[in-house]
Amino acid sequence: MVDRRRRPRDGGRPRAPLGALLLAALAGACAEVPGEDRPPSFLVILTDDQGWGATSVQLDPDEPASRSDHVRTPRLEALAAEGLRFSRAYAAHPNCSPSRAALLTGLSPARLGFTDVPRPALKYEAFYRGNRLLPPDGVRELDPERVTLPELLKAARPAYRTAHFGKWHLGAGGPEAHGFDEGDGATGNEQGSDGQRFSADPKRCVSVTARAVDFLERQASAGRPFFLQVSHYATHLSYQSRRATWARVQGWPPGERHRDRGFAAMSHDLDRSIGELLDALERLGLARDTWVVFTSDNGTYPTSNPANVNGPLRGGKATVYEGGVRVPMIVRGPGVRPGEARSEPVIGTDLLPTVAELAGIAERPPELDGASLVPLLLGGEQRLERPVGGFCFHFPHYQHRKVVTPRSAWLDLASGEKLHRVWETGALELFDLEADPAERRDLAAERPERVRVLAAELEAWLAAAGAPRPEPNPAFDPERDPALWIPPDELEPYD
Repeated sequence: MVDRRRRPRDGGRPRAPLGALLLAALAGACAEVPGEDRPPSFLVILTDDQGWGATSVQLDPDEPASRSDHVRTPRLEALAAEGLRFSRAYAAHPNCSPSRAALLTGLSPARLGFTDVPRPALKYEAFYRGNRLLPPDGVRELDPERVTLPELLKAARPAYRTAHFGKWHLGAGGPEAHGFDEGDGATGNEQGSDGQRFSADPKRCVSVTARAVDFLERQASAGRPFFLQVSHYATHLSYQSRRATWARVQGWPPGERHRDRGFAAMSHDLDRSIGELLDALERLGLARDTWVVFTSDNGTYPTSNPANVNGPLRGGKATVYEGGVRVPMIVRGPGVRPGEARSEPVIGTDLLPTVAELAGIAERPPELDGASLVPLLLGGEQRLERPVGGFCFHFPHYQHRKVVTPRSAWLDLASGEKLHRVWETGALELFDLEADPAERRDLAAERPERVRVLAAELEAWLAAAGAPRPEPNPAFDPERDPALWIPPDELEPYD
């Protein structure tokens, strides 16, 4: 068993109690009972940088721009027709690694201290020179002391088999070191492409899907429940597609908002691979008892497309504006009313408690930031039982190519108001997402009392979570722009 004893985190702050005792208790109390009903299986499909409004599924029934007018994803359309789509689903972070860690642990990246992507030391050091603030060093891989979703499932119900194929980007020994029986190792963006514009295995979607289907076939043959996460490398830069798909896309008329054929071709090949996974569930007789969750790790990167690929939302990947954190999400499973849309805000940290409840596991790690979505999935109108009344998006770092400086945001779930804190200046911005989902009109001057209340809530949450923060840089020179004098080879790619 993994050693989960408490030890201090960077800076001497004590770690929260993690899960050795919980896993041991589950293993003793929830052993499989001969003849009991087989628990449900789970297929989680996670795409990379696939923003809100970047598919042909209209996520929001009242917002036509929540679907692309050029990209075609017919298999996702079919999945949405069979399942439930969320118009206000959020990644827990605007960058991939922290949001992936949150998905597996049910904990906010700020609580994990995992607030930026892992970087080589040279590239990371570029963010400490010349900036007004010194970003926190933070965690650069998934903490082995944190209980993950597959570990929780297997401790409670040993019959489960678990696998993770595709992009990991969490270091720390890869998925096999965190509760997955099978995986592709500690992969990152570099394993996602052979560097060519055209490929028979674009963004590795063919080979990743083949391994996933092989896993499904073996579990069907053995009669075992499973948790399978397929983490695609698409639609991360750079563009890659089949040559035949590229040729087909040339015949599609450009949209008024979207017209990037390279992105459309890559998205279409990704959609085809998702369809092959869903077809395998049907062919193997697994579809009826398998919950399928489709979502993305964060919003997409900046593009030259009019109105950007994130639909009408402001910002993109690495920003805490809606375009960086609002993502597509579709869930299909037993008892879900087909074709339904829900507008309740949901977030990536909700996956662990949702799967745990569906699998019949009552015991959970003690400090989860997510909530079970079962009441929404099964048609109930109850309010979700969340530990707090808001979502926190915390990115205390710089990304110069994306013109991003440290920011945090607090989304008040009751009012739909969203407060931004600009760490360099201390400025506060307030947006009403119900009336202004594109975050164009700053209401801070008009609603000073709401700014005060929400700023206090954000500060209290960050303090309670022990979130790492940026600090003033005593060597800052206001006459020098760090984005201009950092050597070009040290500027980050679109991680």
